[in-house]
Amino acid sequence: MAGIVDSHAHVCGAYLFPKFDEVIADAKAAGVEKILIVCTETEEAKRAIEVAKDNPMFDVAVAFYPNDVAKASKEDWEELEKLVRQPEVKLIGEIGMDYFEYDVTVPKEMQKEAFIRQIQWANELNKPIAVHMRLATEDTRAIMKEYLKVPGIMHCYSGGYEVMQDFLDMGMYISFSGNITFELDDVSTQEAVRNVPLDRILVETDAPSLTPAPVQHLPNEPKYIVYVIDHICKVRGMERQELIDAVNANYRRLMDR
Repeated sequence: MAGIVDSHAHVCGAYLFPKFDEVIADAKAAGVEKILIVCTETEEAKRAIEVAKDNPMFDVAVAFYPNDVAKASKEDWEELEKLVRQPEVKLIGEIGMDYFEYDVTVPKEMQKEAFIRQIQWANELNKPIAVHMRLATEDTRAIMKEYLKVPGIMHCYSGGYEVMQDFLDMGMYISFSGNITFELDDVSTQEAVRNVPLDRILVETDAPSLTPAPVQHLPNEPKYIVYVIDHICKVRGMERQELIDAVNANYRRLMDR
């Protein structure tokens, strides 16, 4: 019987890494078998690579997050390029476009250049990508259509049902996180949950962010992925183990292709 795969968790980041052993023990107790550790900083990535060398429970993803690229120096980019070439790094991400109005925002053109640069690394290395897309569906889709040659994961998907097929046609898997449990008025994304092909669905926590209902008062951890799974099962009218088996097979197909 397959275990749960959390396809996106920042367990080596500043918040969760100090209690890493406890977080992973709790995840295992909840049935989590595999975690893709996503890193947005080079030092975080180095920690994750060391963790993954000793434990097949973990894969590593590393990239510069779209709203962080303005602070990356030439030396930072050189170091990142060395890291993505490490064998423990199975995926390049999270990369993409983010048009949310933060206190400090990165210009769209700078985000685009960083997105394309990291896509080109993925193409060269034949490694999948994880895409962060926030309020930027059209530009994200256009860039991917022009440059992307590898499959990957639409992380924390909220792009809606209407455009989902375009991402599927590009070889992307659609990953859902805790937001689907509390953004119930996002009808289009709930429709995507209901209708994404079973052989292209993934689940994630994005821990420590996006804690699912009904535990939103707590920081998110991989152990809470069961709430995402149960919401999807309720929407699709399926059993928990059927979804877990499908997600496990989908993740391994993507990573082992």
